[in-house]
Order: sequence, then structure tokens, then C-alpha cells
Amino acid sequence: MRWLRQLFSRRRRYDDLSFSVQEHLEEKVDELMEDGMSRKDAEHAARKQFGNVLLTEQRGREAWQWQTVESLWADVAFALRQLWKSRGVTAIVVLTLALGVGAATAVFSVAYGVLVDPFPYKDVHTLATPKLCSPRLGRCYWDSYTPSQFLELEQKTSIFSGVTASTVGSVTLTGAGEAQQIRGNYLTTNTFDVLGVQPMLGRASTQQDVSPGHEEVAILSNRYWKSHFGASESVLGQVINVDGHARTIIGVMPQRFLWRGADVYLPVAIIPQPMIAGHSHFTLVGRLKPGVTEAQASSQFTPVFQDFIQSDPRRYDKGIRFGIMRFNEMFQSGLAGTLYLLLGAVFVLLLIACVNVSSLLLARAVKREHEFVLRAAIGASRLRLVRQVMVESLLLALFSVPVALLFAYGGLQAMLRLVPPDTIPDEALISLNVPVLLTSIGIAVFAVILFGASPAWHSANPRLSGVLTSMRSTGSRGHRRLLSGFVVAEIALSLALLTVAGLMMRSMIAVEKVPVVFPPEHTLMMRVPLVSHRYSKPEDKLRFFREALERVNHVPGVRAVTLDSELPFLSGYGSQIQTGNLPVDSSHVSNLHLVTPSYLSISGLPLLQGHFIDEREISVGAHDAVVTDDFAKKYLPGKDPLGQTVRLVRSELFENEDAETTTFTIVGVVGNLPAYPGYQQTFPHLFMPYTVSPVMDTFVISTAVPAESLVQTVRQIITSMDKDQPISDILSLRQLLDRYGYAGPRFALTLFGTFAAAALLLCVIGIYGVFSFATSRRTQEIGVRMALGADRGDVIWMVLRQACALAALGIGVGLPLAFGAARLARSQLFYTSQYDPITFALVLCTLPLLAVAGTWIPARRAAAVDPMVALRTE
Repeated sequence: MRWLRQLFSRRRRYDDLSFSVQEHLEEKVDELMEDGMSRKDAEHAARKQFGNVLLTEQRGREAWQWQTVESLWADVAFALRQLWKSRGVTAIVVLTLALGVGAATAVFSVAYGVLVDPFPYKDVHTLATPKLCSPRLGRCYWDSYTPSQFLELEQKTSIFSGVTASTVGSVTLTGAGEAQQIRGNYLTTNTFDVLGVQPMLGRASTQQDVSPGHEEVAILSNRYWKSHFGASESVLGQVINVDGHARTIIGVMPQRFLWRGADVYLPVAIIPQPMIAGHSHFTLVGRLKPGVTEAQASSQFTPVFQDFIQSDPRRYDKGIRFGIMRFNEMFQSGLAGTLYLLLGAVFVLLLIACVNVSSLLLARAVKREHEFVLRAAIGASRLRLVRQVMVESLLLALFSVPVALLFAYGGLQAMLRLVPPDTIPDEALISLNVPVLLTSIGIAVFAVILFGASPAWHSANPRLSGVLTSMRSTGSRGHRRLLSGFVVAEIALSLALLTVAGLMMRSMIAVEKVPVVFPPEHTLMMRVPLVSHRYSKPEDKLRFFREALERVNHVPGVRAVTLDSELPFLSGYGSQIQTGNLPVDSSHVSNLHLVTPSYLSISGLPLLQGHFIDEREISVGAHDAVVTDDFAKKYLPGKDPLGQTVRLVRSELFENEDAETTTFTIVGVVGNLPAYPGYQQTFPHLFMPYTVSPVMDTFVISTAVPAESLVQTVRQIITSMDKDQPISDILSLRQLLDRYGYAGPRFALTLFGTFAAAALLLCVIGIYGVFSFATSRRTQEIGVRMALGADRGDVIWMVLRQACALAALGIGVGLPLAFGAARLARSQLFYTSQYDPITFALVLCTLPLLAVAGTWIPARRAAAVDPMVALRTE
């Protein structure tokens, strides 16, 4: 505690030291006076012999001080006084830094939750599945397996310490209240052990739960438990009816456990049967043993897959290779590409903010040349001067961190509201957590080093000549070049960011301009997936849909109603096509539609040849098909498509692929369906009678009134036909397009547009700050010019000319950056070239105007200088 006593007794020691020095001087004065000197001469002589009293006292005090700490504290106190004296600049710098750091923190929060730590499972990097690399596709992918294949992989490979199987799909909950369709995950009982996550309530499933004669069990997701059971712990032991099977709830999973987005987990036993719980294919995920390599995995997978290829050669491409695909690669977010681009954009915005701050602080440092020269003259070293400036920069960064976190929190909430649905893993937790906060501090420190370097360098090398002339100056030639360089850098970086934002806007406009064949506000859609255990026969399904079509068609306000296999413009059943005896074109897929005759009138597609599907073909389930014009040109070039036959290969509609089932005769050709909003490519389409394969579950209703107004009426009709039949995805086409088609481009445009607007604002502030400083330091020069005959227009043009020259230089430097940024963004563009000339033209016109806007006020202020006042002032 000695240091503490020394700290609190320091004032007394200082007083004692001063008293001793004064006492010593008085004794010396008395001695000299006894020798005959006057008191005045004696005091002068005594002080001369003693030396500098203040310096002696300072040297004495240093014995009780911690030099490093106290000098640093003195720098902090001085820096605080300096920042307080220039409160306006301090506020601008803090807000600029907060904007850059806050934006970076918000984007990194999403990137961390989606790309770095999206899954809550134990040692995610050791979870994997077989990887299949196709030379034809030029990429690798993962596959699903039949129960027999899963068992073969499990038994004939030894690279996994545990293997799970799972498959997801819609399941129907019936019993109390209205039937619900929720997302179910049929999985093996060891899934929770392999993934390393146990239920937070109740227990996990065991092998005994799926043994013959044992009651069936279910485990709820935390999300479904809270929304439908009110987070009640009494849910354990309750029985729910899933797809006609009574299952006892035995557990509730933790909040982040949402394996494949399921609401309920349904343990099953994998046995060598074609179908288990209505599912024929399962996804395999295993826990790799330590030290397993790609070569080992390939050597074990290859003989197993050779067996698969022999039994089903059409499913696998020739020359296919095998390896291991990590879990993160399997379930990569659909937002990953956009996020990587956003990280780049926000880094550019942070750079602009740092350049802006650096230019403001450098201008301020030039103004303080007198101070630095004086400090150097009385003994301050360069290191001390640099430290002083860096302390000020560090304090600015410190002040900006809490403001930046507020910006980050607000920005993060706004981003989460804009994220398109189904683009990030369900398990991802996006928040301002500890890693994100540490990163924010790291970004702030990085910014300090970046923006504090040039002012610190200038402060350590003050110009003595500028001080001696006692004239205002814009600094040395090097300082002026550095300030101009900052303006050029801001314009160049803003050009790159503005170009990407412009391309995103053009892309979004292009997506929303894609024609939609159904009127969005007058088209109602809903899915009615018939429950398999009660509609097991095709005849039962057809009877239900015939009656539903008839009843919905008579609802007031309904113009027409048709069926389709999937929601339009969202997804669809696909198939490869074989024409005649030609080889199957496996490089392209066509979309299949199971429809009624009303589809043609509702969609408004033009009939080009033949006829559309008619009632006769519906009634007999004829294998007749109508194709789009691009289908005919692609598969039957130069031929009359009518009467031609096509065969569906690897179709998702038919399990039986014999020729009789999958061969169709073309009876008509219609116009092309437009591209689906948000899709990079278009597909040929083929329409068939819905009676040939009753897997359709989507009603498309054309209405004479706003589509949303008929929701309850149509829902009541379906419920009156079967109260246990769930209805899902009931929404208008406008809602579907907004939610799934346009959400992605709008998300990208909003974020890039916000960053570009922020960059432009910072750029204007930076240009304004630099030219305000430059013109204020040239008051005398401008006064002389005006005294010699220059008018206001000449002065304004002089300043604007400099700004335009810097803008031109910035554009020259920024164009390669803009082309590079556009190239990186091309995967996020729809129907828009990365070299879109309209975008580049608009951007190139905007930046010079921006430079003029940022310079206009300083130029007018310079032109308002009174020559006589300016000369007298200097």
C-alpha cells in the first residue's frame, strides 16, 4: 500500500519541496546580505547560483511520479480540452466514425450469424455427408438415399462414428380445433446424439421408441412448443395426431435447434423398405472420425456407389467422383453471395469514413502548426507530439463506439426485417453478441490507425517557416497534395459503391418489369395437400378436387379456377425430356404443370397451334400435352410439334418410368411463360391433364374482386368438405411476388442504396471540409486577387475548377474499381449486364455534380471576401 500512501501524500511532499527550496534561497540571500549586498542584488545572485527554481522543483517531483502514466494522463486531459474547444469538428468526426463502424458492425452481425456460426450443433466441422462431383454439371452436390442405400452406406463405410437419416415434409396435425399443416422431420433416433444437442425438456428418442409394438413418440421444436403449447412443461406426455398416427410428446428441443426447419421431430426406424412413413429418400449426415481424409472417404464410398450405379445407372452421371461434403457446405445460406458483397461494400464505406475523418483532422493539424512548433521548441519530442495526436484520435474512436453500437442495433433490426424468407438457416442466431462487439472495437482501433496516421505525421514535422511568417497557410505542398488525395480517394471509392447500387437498382427494375401472366391483384392461390392416409387412392383425390373446383367456381366474385402442381412463379415439378429415339438431353430440365382447361383463359397465354387441354382429355386422363413455344423450338427444331411424342425422364411426377406412363403426345403449343421473378434462367414448360397424376395441390383462382377478400369464403368451402384437411400458403399472387420474387432484389437494393447514399453524404462532407479549410486559409491571396481586379465569378470559378479537377481525377482512379465491383456483383444481378451503360453514365454524371455541391458554399464564401478587410486582417 506504499504507492497508495505516496499518491495521497504527494501534495504535502510537493509543498515541502517548495518550502525547502524557498528556505534554501532565503538562507543564501541572508548570507549575501551579510556580505554587504542589497536584498534585491542578493535575491538575484542567489537565484542565479541556484538555477531554474521551477525546473529544479519539477525534477524533484519526478521522483514521486509515474512518468509514463502521468504524462499519458496529461495527454488525455489536454486532448479532452482540445476536443471540447472544437466541439463542432468533434461531433462531425464522431458521427462519421460511428456511421462507418456502425454499418460495418451491423453487416458483420448478420455475416457472423449466417456464415461464421450458423449452427448450434457440436463440432459442426466434423459433420458431413457423401459428396458427388459430376463432370457434366461441373460442380459437386449432395444426394438423398433410399432406406436400403442408407443402410448400405452405414454398414459398408467406417469413416463415421455415427450416421443419421432424416427427411422433411409437411405433416398434418388433427384432433382438437382446425387441422394444421406443419413441417415434420422424420429422423433416426440417434440424430440428437450425433448432432450433439439434447432436449431442454424431457428426453431424446431411443432405439426402443421405434421398436415394434412401442407407442410412437414425437419431440417438439422450441418454436412450436411456445407458439402452440404456451411453453407449458405439462406438454410432456400429451398425445398429438400426426398424419393419422397418435404420437406421445417426450421432449422439447432448445431454442436454436431447428434441424431442417422442422416444427416436430418424428423418430422412425430405417429398415430395408421402399417407403418409410410415406418417404422414399432420406438425407444422410454423419459424424466423421478424427483424422479422416478426403482420399479415405473416396476409397470407401466408391465401391458402395458402384452398386448404386449398377442398380440405377440413369441417376448418376458417367465419371462421377466421391468425397466428403462438410455440413456448412451442405446447408449454405442463400444469402451468402449477397453477404460477401455487402461485407466488401461496408468496408469501402468504412474506408470513406476514415478518409473523411483523416482529412478533417489533417486540416485541423495544419491550423495548429503554431502550437506544435511551440511545443517542439520547449522540448517536446516527435514521439510525444505523435502520441498527443494519436491520443486525440483514440478518444474520438472511443466516443464513436457507443454511438456506432446504437447505429448498428438500429441497422441490424432494419436488415432483419428486409431479409428475404427462407434464405438463412433456421438455426442462425443474429444479434450483437460478444464476438461482434469485439470486432466492433477492433474496427474502431483499425480506423484510429488509419485516420490518425497522417495528422500524427504532420504534427511530428511542423513547419517552422509557416509559423515565423505569421501568415495563414494551407500547409506545405505535401499537405495540400495529401488533402487533395483524400478527396480523390473519397470520390473513387464512392464511384465504386454508387455503381454497385445503381446496378442493383437496374436489376430490381428489370425483375419487376418481367411480365406476369396472371393479374397479381386478382389471382388467389392456396395449397390443399390432401392427407395421404385418408386420400390414399388417386380416385379419392380426383373426386375431392372435382368437387372443390365446382364449388369454388360458383363463389360470387370468382371468374375461373384451375389447378396446378405447384405455386406459380415459385417452383414446379421438373423433368428431363426425350424426343423420339434421341438420347436424353440431361443438361436441361422442363417444368411440368398439371392443369385444367381454365388455365389458358386465366393465364392469358396465346394459343399458337392445336388446342389446349380440354374436358375430354381431363375426363379420360389422356396422355396429351401442350407445350410452350420455346419447348417446341428447343426439343423439336424444324418440326411440326403437333402429333410428336415426348417422354419424361427422371420426372418428379411419376415413380413408374415405363414408356406407357411417361410418354405424351403434343396437341397444342402456347406462348412462352415469362421467367420466374428472381430466377437467373428460364425453363420450357409442358402442360398435362391433372388427372394423369393426381399430385397437384394448388388452386389458382381468378377473381373479379380483390383476391384477399375471398380468402375466408374459399377456406370455408374446403373446411366444409373436410374439416381435417389443412390449407396452407393462401395468398394473392401480389403477396407471393413481394415475398419470394422481389424480396431478394429489394433487399440488395435497399442495403447497397443505403451504403451508397451514406458514402455520397460523407463524400460531400469531406469535399466541403477540405475546400472550406483551403479557402479560409487563402483569404489574403483571394483579397489580393480581388484587389487586382478579379470579380466574384472569377473567384467562384477558381474554387470550382479545382473541385472539378479533383472529381475528374477521382473518376479516373475510381473507374477500374467500379468495373471490378460490378464484376463481383454480377451473380446478384438479374437481367442486367455488369457493364450496364445507363448505370455507368448516371454515376459518372452524379459525382462531378457532387463535387460542385460540396464546393459551392466555400466558393461563395471566398467570393464574398472584402479585399481591404482581408489584407488588413493578414
